[in-house]
Amino acid sequence: MSSKISTIINVLLNEEPNVIGVALIGSDNQISFQTENWDLSQDLSGILNLIQAQSGVGRITLQGVNYMVVENTPERKIATNIKGKGHIIICPTGDNNAALMCYISPQAGPRDALFNVQEYAKKLKKKL
Repeated sequence: MSSKISTIINVLLNEEPNVIGVALIGSDNQISFQTENWDLSQDLSGILNLIQAQSGVGRITLQGVNYMVVENTPERKIATNIKGKGHIIICPTGDNNAALMCYISPQAGPRDALFNVQEYAKKLKKKL
């Protein structure tokens, strides 16, 4: 991963306090980056299913935590844990399923961080 991409992700983490974990899914359908506190390697197939789904995916499990998909549009996927364990936002960063994926604090709502996550997905798209 280039240092420019790493810098963009670090700025996102510093600017948006509601983003606790970040992963970047590359166009090769692999995790090209993830923060140390969020290992999604065992959940990659479920993540790819959600990224590729136009509709119909009702839930995803990440690190043993179940999330209900509450929004599934081409611009973003939003999932939330109904037991208050946080939220997930996935925004495309390019073609072929490349996406920025963020874990949002349980103390915030997913929309509290949505604007920043989408803006940083656009910045990453320019660098990929």
